[in-house]
Amino acid sequence: MGLEASIMKQFSRLSITLLALTIVVPAFGDDQQKAEKQLHKITAMATDGTGRRVVSRTVADILGVKRSDLVVERRTMNLNYGDLFVAHALVKSGAKMEDIATQLKGKKSMGEIANAQTADWKQIAGDAKKLNSKVEDNLYKHFVSDKADLARDQADQYDPAFDGVSADNDVSKEELADAENTYQMWRDRAAKNKGEGLGTVTEKSARNARGDPIGKAPNNDSKTTGPN
Repeated sequence: MGLEASIMKQFSRLSITLLALTIVVPAFGDDQQKAEKQLHKITAMATDGTGRRVVSRTVADILGVKRSDLVVERRTMNLNYGDLFVAHALVKSGAKMEDIATQLKGKKSMGEIANAQTADWKQIAGDAKKLNSKVEDNLYKHFVSDKADLARDQADQYDPAFDGVSADNDVSKEELADAENTYQMWRDRAAKNKGEGLGTVTEKSARNARGDPIGKAPNNDSKTTGPN
């Protein structure tokens, strides 16, 4: 009787453990999906010059990293801004950027690398959502007046034409369309609230850079030299 009770007790513990795993694993996957949705939004917004300028500045400010360093990392590892954000989250948790670069060269995806590092996808999702909110805020401000952004670009020696990699196009048509709608919404609100035309550089970008919203691939052949 004692043996039977012991077996039943162990079976009960095993059942509870398995039940816990069935709950935790889907929740973990859900957190990663939520994070990837926010990360793709970051990437999609940075697929044209104006959006990339705003995303670059916002990411640099939030991470506390020089924009020039972000550009080097992107070009060296062919990282879009979404994956770059994850890479810095992993570094913050103890990973080394050199190790991440090595794994990327070994054809591992950023998601695979993050999972191997047991990344906190829930935290990444929350941080990425805050980043997207700040990007939209800065995009609106850019359309209200682009003078501050242009001055910041000069101070940082930042050129959005140089800050482009093929991985910037790793987003779906639907994600590109959503980014275009966001872009258009803040441009229209800024124009309405100003009650006048947009700044010269911004107006040119609004007419041309997003003519085919953000579906054009970066011209990497023209990015062999940095900004003057």
